[in-house]
Order: sequence, then C-alpha cells, then structure tokens
Amino acid sequence: MKKILLAFLMITGGLLASKAGAQTATFTTASDTVFMTVVTSADSNNYITNITGSNLNIKWHVSNATDFPPSWVADTAFQICDDNECRNNALNALWNPSLGSGPFFTAMYYANGAHDSTEAFGFFPNLTAAVSGTHWMNVTLTDFTSGSGGYSKTITFVINHTALAVPNVNKATEVNMYPNPAHDELNVVYDPSADVKTIAVYNIIGKVMSVYKVNGNSANLNTENIPSGIYFVRLMNSRGEAVVTRRFTKQ
Repeated sequence: MKKILLAFLMITGGLLASKAGAQTATFTTASDTVFMTVVTSADSNNYITNITGSNLNIKWHVSNATDFPPSWVADTAFQICDDNECRNNALNALWNPSLGSGPFFTAMYYANGAHDSTEAFGFFPNLTAAVSGTHWMNVTLTDFTSGSGGYSKTITFVINHTALAVPNVNKATEVNMYPNPAHDELNVVYDPSADVKTIAVYNIIGKVMSVYKVNGNSANLNTENIPSGIYFVRLMNSRGEAVVTRRFTKQ
C-alpha cells in the first residue's frame, strides 16, 4: 500500500553527505542541513566531531551558492568560521560566481587520543541590506589527512531572510518533519487550519516527482525508492495555492 507523502522542505541544491560509499567516516557533523531564519544577522554553529584518535586536516570550500542572489554574496553579507578563523566574501574570497565554487581553506580538527574532539564550524549571515527570501548554500568538507582516503561531507545551510516588522501569517510554517535526513520514510505534521489538500514533491531541477492528496494535519512519505539527494515538498491548499515549501534530504 502506497504511503502518503509530505515533507518539510525549503529549497535545495546539491547532493549531501559522504561522497565515497566505501570510505570510512573520520568525522561527523551536528547536522547535514542547517535551517535558520534571519531578520538582520544570526549565529549558527554546526559542530564537527573528529571520531578518530588522530588529528584531522580538513579542507573546506563553498561548493554551491548559485541559489544566492547578488546581495546575499556581497562582501559582508556572510562569513564562515572554522575552528580557528572567520572569513567573509570580500573580493569573492569564499564564493566566486564566475568559477561556480570557492577556494579551499584548511583547518586542523584535533583529537586528544582518549576520546573524540568536537570543534565549531559555523555560517553567519549578515543580511541587513539584502533582499528578503529563502535560499541555500552548500559547504563541502574533506579530510585530506594522509591515509584517510579523502572522506567528505556536504553541509547545506538554508537561510530564510525576512523583512523587519513583516509578520509571518503563513500558518503552514508550523511544520514538523522527521527524520531528516530520511531513509525509508518521512513524517510531516502541519497546522490543520492551513487547509492543506495537495502535496507535490520536486527534485532539485524542478521536476515533479509525485503528487498526493492529503487530509488532516499529517502525512507519511515513503522515500524508499527515491534516489539520494535533496527534494522540495510544496503544500497546496484547496484552491491550488502554494501554502509553503519545505525541503528534506534522502540518504
């Protein structure tokens, strides 16, 4: 029996997590997808844990920011901090639109031998002069320690920038989604007063994958046969109007 779908999705871009199926993980991140709502600025640390007994030499770079409008990649619009330095985008230092990616930076993530070591890795937007909207950026981290095999993960930062003093009247933004990333299924719970009747699932290039009729205030999505990646879920009301769009990752 086909399970009903739904999911809390927000935008998308880029494939997630470990690139090498046969590689052994050498570090973990607190989350593969970080969501934040920003009026002017915000702090968001996504901690990296070294799960080996040795120090790790991790290189990282902005691997995708094509979803960001020009005002979001201005010199001081955001900065990224590893465990020892913060950098902004002055002179396209973090993201070069003409190259389609950013340069690599190196940070040492230590282990004390007896147990794992966790250090901060953060994305800090400062969107005072930027246009409002919801956009995403990918940052890829790779272990370049000799003999590590190049284990890598991608973190997606999803930023919702709202104008000052503009109230959020969208009832469907009260959405709970679990688990995310999803494996075989994704559960979504939303406000019943939002009048959600239809849910459509899109892939990262905007192709409709599935359309479902729903009732009540929750739905269950069978993600077993969906390829790994990032997807949009659009909730629509009885008039066919888009109520809200959310995103989830399938691993």
